Amino acid sequence: MALPSTESYAVNFDRNVERSRTDRLLSAVRLGSTSVPLTNRYVMYADLTPQFFTVHPGETVVPSLVFKGQWMNTCLYVDWNRNGRFDVAKPGPQGQLEAGNELVSFSGLTLDGGKYDSAGRKLDNLNVVDPPQFTVPADAEEGWYVMRWKVDWDSFDPAGRVDESNSIIANGGIIVDVLLLVTSDVSVADYELVFADEFDQEDGSRPDPAKWRVSNRQGATWNRWISSSPDVAFIDDGTLVCRAIPNTDTQADAAAMLTGSVETRGLFSFTYGRVEVRLRTKQHTGNFPAAWMMPQPPCDGWPKAGEIDIFETIDEQNTAYHTVHSNWTYNLGKRNDPQSSFSEGVSVSEWHTYGVEWLESLLIFTVDGRVVGSYARSTVDSKLADGQWPYEHPFYIILNQSVGDGSWAKAADTSFTYETRFDYVHAYQRRQLADAIRDIESPTTDRRGGETSGRNIVVDIAGRRIVTNGSGQVHLPRGLYIRDGRKIVVR
Repeated sequence: MALPSTESYAVNFDRNVERSRTDRLLSAVRLGSTSVPLTNRYVMYADLTPQFFTVHPGETVVPSLVFKGQWMNTCLYVDWNRNGRFDVAKPGPQGQLEAGNELVSFSGLTLDGGKYDSAGRKLDNLNVVDPPQFTVPADAEEGWYVMRWKVDWDSFDPAGRVDESNSIIANGGIIVDVLLLVTSDVSVADYELVFADEFDQEDGSRPDPAKWRVSNRQGATWNRWISSSPDVAFIDDGTLVCRAIPNTDTQADAAAMLTGSVETRGLFSFTYGRVEVRLRTKQHTGNFPAAWMMPQPPCDGWPKAGEIDIFETIDEQNTAYHTVHSNWTYNLGKRNDPQSSFSEGVSVSEWHTYGVEWLESLLIFTVDGRVVGSYARSTVDSKLADGQWPYEHPFYIILNQSVGDGSWAKAADTSFTYETRFDYVHAYQRRQLADAIRDIESPTTDRRGGETSGRNIVVDIAGRRIVTNGSGQVHLPRGLYIRDGRKIVVR
């Protein structure tokens, strides 16, 4: 799903012009509880894309600003018809905005009937910055839109007022462009933290065994040399250190190197939500670290059950890769229908936060909160039947330091010590879902009268058993479930 560009949206001044005054400064724009900060407050125009707000068709949302100063007002615009400009008409005499007007909210304008805001409130003066709430059209097509915030003085021109009496530059206003994601997916609202590890245990200790286990050694590039040695996965200075080290005892283990990999398989998995991992890595020929997700067993084999790569990099590159794998992308080769892999130039040896937001119909990849790509669920039944969207069952998290074999990353330097440090892992899920999960945490009794020793048995509406591990770390997609003859609805 391509992200829209802001290049075609007019601005009535040089986009690179600097502020002429600093007594009026915008620090952030907000929609509801979501805030998008300005990285540089001393500009007149800020393109904050691909940062974004999320709304639902028909939803009423409340905009606000973090603004220093007085005697300015704000207009909001959304390019609903996505034609590369804001189609704006003058509001009615008491602030009325007719359907189709892409001016969606304003805090104050002088109109034919006097001074009004877009809620129809008559104002004594225009010294109001925060605009009123507005409603997303119920028939808005799902997808990405350009949204503009303009702090100006008594002007509904989306490109900014530049007449001599009241220039947006002289007045210290600003124009900010961000993205707006419209989706009917309910899983984007009300997130709460459901899994976290800050890796703040004692130096030299192993990662928390209640959360992590060592990945299995198998025959793939990433896991061919995995080891349970404490030298390749340990806590140091509030971080998880994963290494690939030369193997000094090939008599005991024939592997050329020993590599560190930990995962939450069987301990924590979830369906729909957001994961953020802060990490840095040591660049070198053959480097191949990753933070990623795989489907919790039982499931189909790879790649049919899917794979979500939150972060990968290789060799000495300053590039972060974000990819999904499935039967559709791998076996059938449909990697660009839609685009399934994204790359972002970033200094991987420095700390950055890599994330994925997993909705029921969209995967959104981020670097330091900025959107770098998204992969959408197809609406074509035949594509879904061919495995285009296997991302509707629980996935677990993997953190690892691997080395290449020449197929993508270059062959490993077997005399070098590779290292990736993970500062934290956070996973979030919508609150209603987390509440439903807590409702099924207690042990149950099977029909033979014996307790399941913490193994909860939940059945979906199709009669399929879902076995949880008793730790409260299972997460269900929305739907109808049965536990002990009692209906549980996950909305």
